[in-house]
Amino acid sequence: MYISNLSIKNYKSFVDFTIEFNQGLSVIIGENNIGKSNMLDALSLIFISNNGWRRRQLTQDDFNNELVVHGVWPSIKVEVTLSEITTEDEMALAYKWLTKEPGQAKLTYIFRPKGNCKKTPPVNPTLIKDLKIPIDQYEWVIFGGEKETNDIFDHQMLQRFTFESVDALRDATSDLSRSSSKLHKIISSYDQDEINKDEVILKAQDLNKQIKLSSEIDKAQAAINDYLQQITGHLYQRTEIQMAESSYEQLLKNLKVLIGPNSGNVHSVETNGLGYNNLLFISLLLAQYFNKKDKKGVDYTFPILTVEEPEAHLHTHLQRYLSNYFFKESLAGQILVTSHSTHISSSVNLNSLILMYKEGGKIQSKQIGSIFDKKTEQYKRHLERWLDATKSNIFFGRKTLLVEGVAERLLIPKMAEIYWNKGRKKNEPVKTLEGYGASIISVDGVAFRPFLHLFGQTGLNQKCAVLTDSDPEKREIFDPVSNETLKVDVFPTKQTPANPCPRTANLINDFKGLPNVFIQTNLKTFEYDLILENHDFFKKLIAKYELGTKDEREKIETLTGHEFEKEAFLIVAETKGKAAQYVLDELVLGEEIKIPKYITNILDFLSED
Repeated sequence: MYISNLSIKNYKSFVDFTIEFNQGLSVIIGENNIGKSNMLDALSLIFISNNGWRRRQLTQDDFNNELVVHGVWPSIKVEVTLSEITTEDEMALAYKWLTKEPGQAKLTYIFRPKGNCKKTPPVNPTLIKDLKIPIDQYEWVIFGGEKETNDIFDHQMLQRFTFESVDALRDATSDLSRSSSKLHKIISSYDQDEINKDEVILKAQDLNKQIKLSSEIDKAQAAINDYLQQITGHLYQRTEIQMAESSYEQLLKNLKVLIGPNSGNVHSVETNGLGYNNLLFISLLLAQYFNKKDKKGVDYTFPILTVEEPEAHLHTHLQRYLSNYFFKESLAGQILVTSHSTHISSSVNLNSLILMYKEGGKIQSKQIGSIFDKKTEQYKRHLERWLDATKSNIFFGRKTLLVEGVAERLLIPKMAEIYWNKGRKKNEPVKTLEGYGASIISVDGVAFRPFLHLFGQTGLNQKCAVLTDSDPEKREIFDPVSNETLKVDVFPTKQTPANPCPRTANLINDFKGLPNVFIQTNLKTFEYDLILENHDFFKKLIAKYELGTKDEREKIETLTGHEFEKEAFLIVAETKGKAAQYVLDELVLGEEIKIPKYITNILDFLSED
């Protein structure tokens, strides 16, 4: 059994939102303020146990502030679907909530106006933020199954779901200092040896006897009793100072977690770093909830653990270590993790990854693994190999720009800044790729298809732009000296362009029907087209940074026009990475450059909503 689907209406940032979860582990990612925390809050309205009755009573601030009230007071609805209910224990837990679908059940929470609500809603359409709804005349209900009935809902059954939430603003150190109750639950869930219990009790009694022999403690105890008797009179009860009550259960309840490099050298968690204490706290929760997987019958519980931003205060190595554990271990129950960490998302199995994003102003979700089928399985494997911490940034923006290599990765952001900020006034914000929510991703070659498939017909309906080289094929010429047919590089011009290579032509053709995908190519390569537009800039660059050999530099000083373009390209192509860095250095210093049209076309596409 697992929560396969969550539907939310009118709650906080959601008007009408649906997300599908994975069995076991789901890692939910997306840009800031997309609603990941609100989504987990909505889920807790059904499963929360601590103070659940009070927390389920909402306020006006919990309604989506874009709602329009017209003739009827709005309601909030949260619905979860439980799937693959197969075992006897699962069926015993969920049998009253079953739907017509085999092995499926539903739970629904509704926050709505009571039937006898006296206040009349506005007749004319009015934004909810411009009026006060009669929140004191609202009620919440939870019911199971497909429809609400008059049957009394058994809230005790919800206690069989052990729901624990680790929020993003947690104070793990304080939680660990108060961890006695969690430790007690963990220890109590294991079988206990009666002989060991007796031994522990005897030792505790001996320890208390030794404590009473201390004169300081004896004096303090006498003073406390004296004042207590004076202020309580005939209600006086005598106090004793000792380590704890001698019962085994009370001893367990007073245990605390200590930590250190070895068993003989431990200390309080309060002297620990925040990051490691986060891991320790999560370990406590895992131990508390996931050791219950073998419990049967009336002791059966279904554990649900939600963790927001587990990367908080963690070094990148520990982020990867934690994510690898989550992704590789087979854990009982269900874990929902939200994250902004590219290190965590890059460690993910794509089947476990769920993206929340905006499309046309509406929040959507997508299981990344569902984008691929058997025919495109090789694309998914390619992405899983290549999604390092840099490339996984593809999931954290509203738009994506795919480029071939390091040269474009270095220069396009600066070119975008130059292009978008021409004529900018001093008080206007600087326009950048990041400002437009665009992530630039280098595919380190020309393997664009696996990345583009993410934005294809079955993928994410987000803007994806591609800058790829034309790379025209070499042409054949006959060499009368060697009496052989040779293949030579093509150096096209604006007046004499060449056909792009089949790879580029096929890529453009295959994705030209998708409005959210825009592919642009050049005459030859990124460096070549830059040189075509900027003769003087590259003549100075080659001389200043001494690119190529001395003879090559002296040669291009005498060249102009197309001959210069060819020779300058051959020099720059020898050291692409260095040359790109030198170009960037010059742009930072204020040198001007003309940006090729195929690049400005891409920038126009990315700057549009």
